[in-house]
Amino acid sequence: MTNMSRLEVLLLNFNGLTGQIPEISGMRSLRKLSLMQNTLEGAIPASICSLSSLQYLTLASNSLTGTLPECIGDLQNLERISIGINKMNGSISSLRSLSRNSTLAFMGLGFAGLSLLDQTSVPKNFNPRVLSLRSCQLKGNIPEFISNLTNLQMLMLGYNSLSGNIPDWLFSMPNLGYLDLSFNNLQGVLPPSIQLKKFFGPTSLLVSNNHLHGSIPILGPNMDLADLSWNNFTGKIPARSELGKLIYLSLSGNKLSDQIPLSWCEAEDSFMFLDLSSNDLSGPLPLSLSSCESLIFLNLSSNHFAGNIPVDLFKDASNLRFLALDNNLFDARFPRFIQSLEKLEVLKIGSNRLQGPVPPFIGSLRSLKILILENNFFNGSIPEEITNLNKLQYLDFSNNNFSGPMPEKLSSMTMLGSRFKEGTILGYVFSSGYAGVQLSMVTKGSLYQFRVVREYLTGIDLSGNSLTGNIPSEIGILQGLYMLNLSHNSLSGPIPESIGNMSSLESLDLSFNQLNREIPRTLTLIDSLSVFNLSYNNLTGKIPSGSHFDTLSLDGSAYIGNRFLCEAPDGINCTDTPSNHGEDKVDDPGDDEKGLLYMFVIIGYGLGIIVPLMALYLNLDWRRNYWRKIDSIVMRTIHMFGQGRR
Repeated sequence: MTNMSRLEVLLLNFNGLTGQIPEISGMRSLRKLSLMQNTLEGAIPASICSLSSLQYLTLASNSLTGTLPECIGDLQNLERISIGINKMNGSISSLRSLSRNSTLAFMGLGFAGLSLLDQTSVPKNFNPRVLSLRSCQLKGNIPEFISNLTNLQMLMLGYNSLSGNIPDWLFSMPNLGYLDLSFNNLQGVLPPSIQLKKFFGPTSLLVSNNHLHGSIPILGPNMDLADLSWNNFTGKIPARSELGKLIYLSLSGNKLSDQIPLSWCEAEDSFMFLDLSSNDLSGPLPLSLSSCESLIFLNLSSNHFAGNIPVDLFKDASNLRFLALDNNLFDARFPRFIQSLEKLEVLKIGSNRLQGPVPPFIGSLRSLKILILENNFFNGSIPEEITNLNKLQYLDFSNNNFSGPMPEKLSSMTMLGSRFKEGTILGYVFSSGYAGVQLSMVTKGSLYQFRVVREYLTGIDLSGNSLTGNIPSEIGILQGLYMLNLSHNSLSGPIPESIGNMSSLESLDLSFNQLNREIPRTLTLIDSLSVFNLSYNNLTGKIPSGSHFDTLSLDGSAYIGNRFLCEAPDGINCTDTPSNHGEDKVDDPGDDEKGLLYMFVIIGYGLGIIVPLMALYLNLDWRRNYWRKIDSIVMRTIHMFGQGRR
């Protein structure tokens, strides 16, 4: 391939290529070279500089290291260079060094790993349409030379350390349609009105994660996307007419107050993504939201919305795939309108004051992948229909008042049946770039925040309820489950042997239940297990051993509170005491007394059976509790005499 002297175009994008970029100096006629989205490593070879006809060089989204050969600046025909999203670790002396002999229309250096040393030196003919300097370690004010770039349509300066105010001239550039200043240290206020220009992509204003304050500006009719999140904006949310025809709007993480304007989501509204989370908004939700027919993503979490959730809310939002109403003050029952959201993938209504049972129709939402109802007052049993959700990957019903047994028919939950390859909820572009699907997961004893939800992040959390009965044996079918938390319930019976089949399990918490019998040896087969907790149960027998399993609780804290578990910190000592061979047995004067005690125990146990026999069989619940109490007394008595013999 390196000797194809007549080859003009070489496009090998998205092919999973590995290794290093080979010697290509023999391709003297090459005009376009694109190796984007592979896994190429090593440095960019200097031999690229010998391709005098090269116009188009795209090496973005690989794992390239080293620095960028400055001889690239000698390529007189080069029009486009894109090396972003790599692992390079060098520096670029200046933009002049890369374009001293060419007229670049596209310069993409964002997230390449390179730092730009001189932020002011540019050649006179430097006037690109696209300039990406994301994460190039820029400091100080926004460079003045940008004001002279009259052809500029896309400017990306995010993820740097820029400071000071945003200059007014930046919003008056003649062709600018995409402006990214997010994740910097910029301050001050935005102009009262902002209008960017139409260009070949979505017209976008991205200024999130800065220190901007003041009111939300009026946005012109050309604007498609606006992300003003995580600043210090105050005041009310603008009327819908002041936000143009936005498709995407994020105002999360500010200090906005009052209610959502009633004018929002009028007929044929263009909103697809709307994030108003983490503000000080209050009042009821306006029924006008039900007219947002195009809405895909809605996040209203972490505000002060209160009262009932309107019955007809989102009745026409049939395309809704993400709905977050968590961390508010709603005190209604489970919202009935959710039944009509057939495309819903993520439902987060935790940390409210919701109550009553979860209706069986939850099992009809076959697209649901994440269901979070934590920290509410839901009661009754967990509907068996929940197992019909074959795409479900994360379920959190923790800290409610659920009772009764766990659902048993788990074989239909196919998403949890095997470890999936990497994917994202709502797709990569939406999830990591726009929608911001996030997840808080209590795993390995800590609370983790996942900014982008991958399909391998799976979990079931039913902790902090009043569930009873056994852990279903079918739990072992869930071989793709990453986290299982059933702690702080009243589950009884043995830990199922099948739990050893859960080959993806990394975090297991069964503490504070009434589980009994021995710890299944199959637990030692889960090599992925890194944290587990079986404390405060009624487990017995010896703790199983395994090369990996033995390292999981070196201090024994995972077993504390199991008094009849051998070698637990507060358990019994099961080491056999050697007999005194060769010595005559000496009569213990206390043997007669112990014999009498054993006799009284046996007589008492017999009377405990005979006297209440009739009442036991007339009352099932009383009978079950009675036998549990009798078993407890007997076990404690045996333990007492066992201690006396040591």
